[in-house]
Amino acid sequence: MNIAEALREMTDRLGAASVESSALDAEVLLAHSLGVERYRLLVDRAAPVDPVKLSSCRRVVARRCAGEPVAYITGRKEFYSLEFLVTPDVLIPRPETELLVDMALYHAAPGAGLLDLGTGSGAIAVAVRKNREDIKVSASDISAAALRIARRNCRRIMGDMPIVFRIGDLFSPFEGKRFDVIASNPPYVDPALKPTMQREIRFEPEHALFADDHGRAVLRRIVSSAEAYLRPGGIVLLEIGHDMRDFILEAGARAGYAVSVLNDLAGCPRVALLKR
Repeated sequence: MNIAEALREMTDRLGAASVESSALDAEVLLAHSLGVERYRLLVDRAAPVDPVKLSSCRRVVARRCAGEPVAYITGRKEFYSLEFLVTPDVLIPRPETELLVDMALYHAAPGAGLLDLGTGSGAIAVAVRKNREDIKVSASDISAAALRIARRNCRRIMGDMPIVFRIGDLFSPFEGKRFDVIASNPPYVDPALKPTMQREIRFEPEHALFADDHGRAVLRRIVSSAEAYLRPGGIVLLEIGHDMRDFILEAGARAGYAVSVLNDLAGCPRVALLKR
């Protein structure tokens, strides 16, 4: 079997399993199994496929047919033009979260201190630090397994660990510290929505996705506690759900913030900016 034939087989299997992006996923998984860049699938389309590697590809395609996300199968996910390691211990970085990084880079003054709450894979913290080396970045996560991934990503992308990672719930590892920017992509999905969500979601860590109070509990905690950790003139940047504009405007105003909400490229409310 050559590469073109293998690609057709994988695409057909994924399509039969109702995988929407069957052609793209087949390319990614075949290239991953062969250990080549995706463009080689076109350049070398007539080349025979090693039987051992073909068997490996069929195994990973079976995992994808069962709903496992491509990022967990390959162990990689691109975010902010950087390649991050991902495992089921961390949420898969989403393109929508890049808006939060954009806002942090725009609003952070030279030499600012930034705290990333619930860092997961470290995507926000690393992307900010990689693009603005003057920003002093700290990050927390309640999961020791997630922090191990974040530290690995920091070492791979940044080298000498210029980010302070600490384990703990939200602000708790940084008692007595103050920052110019507090950023977070917290869990904000209503647990009641679990039965209606894509099957891929069940592979991701629930503590990073779902929050009580219809998805609002962690956001409320951050808004109510952030003032004690902000320097004068500091801001809070929060990723929110598409239906949370009114909620975050009200919660922020009650806590004494001026709140603005930015839409993502799909036109959905995505990032809330809170400022005293």
